[in-house]
Amino acid sequence: MHATRTLIVIAAAQALATVCFAQTVYPVTEKMKAVIKKTESFGLKKYPISMWNYTNLKDHGEHMTEAEMQSLAEAGITVPQSPSFDPNDPAQKAHMLRMLDWAAKRDMKLILWDPRCMGQFGKDGKPPADYATGVKAAVADFGKHPGLFGFFVGDEGGGDTFAQCQRIQKEIAPHLFPFYNHLPAIAPNWDKYLDRYMQLSGADILGYDCYMQMHMEGHGIEPYYDNLRIYREASLRHGVPFWNTALSLGHMMYRQPSRSDFRWQLNTSVASGANGMVWFFWYLPGGSGDTGIAPVDEDWEKTQTYRDLRSVQNRFHKTYGGLFNHLVSTRVSFYPQAMGGGQAWKPNELVSAIWPAYDNLLPVLVGEFTDVEGKRYVMFVNNSQTKTDRVLVKFPLKTKLYGFGNEGKEYLANDGAEPKDGHVEAWLWLGPGSEAVFRVELAK
Repeated sequence: MHATRTLIVIAAAQALATVCFAQTVYPVTEKMKAVIKKTESFGLKKYPISMWNYTNLKDHGEHMTEAEMQSLAEAGITVPQSPSFDPNDPAQKAHMLRMLDWAAKRDMKLILWDPRCMGQFGKDGKPPADYATGVKAAVADFGKHPGLFGFFVGDEGGGDTFAQCQRIQKEIAPHLFPFYNHLPAIAPNWDKYLDRYMQLSGADILGYDCYMQMHMEGHGIEPYYDNLRIYREASLRHGVPFWNTALSLGHMMYRQPSRSDFRWQLNTSVASGANGMVWFFWYLPGGSGDTGIAPVDEDWEKTQTYRDLRSVQNRFHKTYGGLFNHLVSTRVSFYPQAMGGGQAWKPNELVSAIWPAYDNLLPVLVGEFTDVEGKRYVMFVNNSQTKTDRVLVKFPLKTKLYGFGNEGKEYLANDGAEPKDGHVEAWLWLGPGSEAVFRVELAK
């Protein structure tokens, strides 16, 4: 299992003991089951990864080809956002249908930027009276296509009105998944704002963005984890998955992410319970002096950013496949101290001890999960953005550990025999943002 990244050494007794294992199950709540069932209903074979797309077919249509869709698939994108387009232009409409064909051919689904479905304000601050008519027309044009995920609603604004637009979309096309992106938690009582939005919208996904983790001065980790915690808690309250938009493009006070930064952002999001990812952003038509290096630059060339994201995301997909589409977060904790208003890691029935060998204070993020049957999983992430360490993790007596190989296939990482010192050990070589995931089977 990626020997260059994670080395697992299980300490076991020389003589194997016969042990009767029975999986101790987690008491899965109905809300937790709802999160899993909603994610499964998306029909994706791999973890949901999207990207912001600020192109349009009128100006950039010549670049929106099947080869470009293939490049997104090769980079590990599974739910790309489409360019914006004019549905009244027959040529653009036909182009969008071809893009949906290309996506479906590659087991991808598109979030369509159809202007008829974007959040709109009427004179009274509510959706205009003809909003539903426009949505019905869009659904008639594209709604039955297997390559359609849903329609884009809006980004960072709109409040109650956009929530109502989202509900109208869902009522007209309950088989689709409208996507709206919230601000990070910028005000007190953000949980109440999210509760109200969910009440009004009936949204399938809680999406938001946060880029503080890439702040040039290095002081944005706390708000990053604060947002992950707030949105995770809202997700579990309402029984819907949440997606985190992280940074792929340096701009303003945010530095250009490296390959390790992409790995760190992806793995910390997943370990913190995020059920999907979005990258801000992908294409840079026209260029800008304020920005870093987009995956696709102003000359429509693939950059090092593209190659770094492709490497990180393909490794994740090849190792876990659709595993996390069937799991929900049960606990997020931090070694050696809490971050973002979360909880410090303490030993529990799943993990007995954590010990970074070279730097005892190396930060480690621990994410715990369950599936609908109550099977237990744990994910360890090196929470440092700069350091590599060899981390010892101890599990309770007679634990069986299952690791993951290609496409999420399990393999037995130890035999469950009783170790000499009364516990099971796993040694993990973890670079910045690197992870190790186990299904943990505890003996009764």
